[in-house]
Formats: sequence, structure tokens, C-alpha cells
Amino acid sequence: MSTTQVIEIPLRWTDVDAYRHVSHMALVTILDDGRGRWLERIVGSHVPGWGYVVARLELDFRAPAPLGEPKLFGSFAVEHVGSSSIRLRERLTAGSGAVVVEAVSVLVAWEPERSVSRALTEREKSLLVME
Repeated sequence: MSTTQVIEIPLRWTDVDAYRHVSHMALVTILDDGRGRWLERIVGSHVPGWGYVVARLELDFRAPAPLGEPKLFGSFAVEHVGSSSIRLRERLTAGSGAVVVEAVSVLVAWEPERSVSRALTEREKSLLVME
């Protein structure tokens, strides 16, 4: 449904675990950081106050991201746009090109004032489909 955009995500020294590679929990945070920055570019910069929550996250760890890796590269693509949700295909790769994580996430449009989900607007849908 969409083209993929790549986001550079710098690693922090706290992302590395006792095995000298980026921990699995840090990878979830790194994906979240990249996803948020990507969505801000795609929708948030055009729709003030746009918000979402993660309703589902499926991860496949493919290879370790070793110590000394200065950044990972996150790619995010819209797979499906529903009435209130978005399904994304996500991937983190190392500088070498090795795939570290592949993921599927489902995001739900969110109304923070009432703490409830809401329908996506036609504008939001069009922005997501264009990508």
C-alpha cells in the first residue's frame, strides 16, 4: 500500500546488554522511537494533535545488533488502513544491512481527552495511503 521510508535511530550506551549487543527490550523502544518519528512526518506534521496507541506488536528477532553499532535503520510501511486502525510492517537493520528485527504493529487512532479510540479522518487516511 505504501512506499517505505527509512529513519536513522541512534543507539544509546544503555541499549547494550551483558552479552554486548542491543537488548531485546531496547529494540522494542528503538522501534517505538522510529515509528513515532516516522508517523510525525507522515501524519502529525499535517494534522495537529494527532495521536495513536499501539494495540498490537508482533516481533521476530533475526540477528543481534552488536556493540559498536552507532545506529540502526528503521523502515516503516503502511500495510492496511482501517476505519480506526493502521497496520504497519516494520524492520530494523544494522549498518551492514543485516536485518535485526521484523515487526508488525497495529495502531489505533486515539482521543486523549476521553481516553478512547476514534475513527480515522479522511485526511489522516489519505496521508497514510499516499506514503
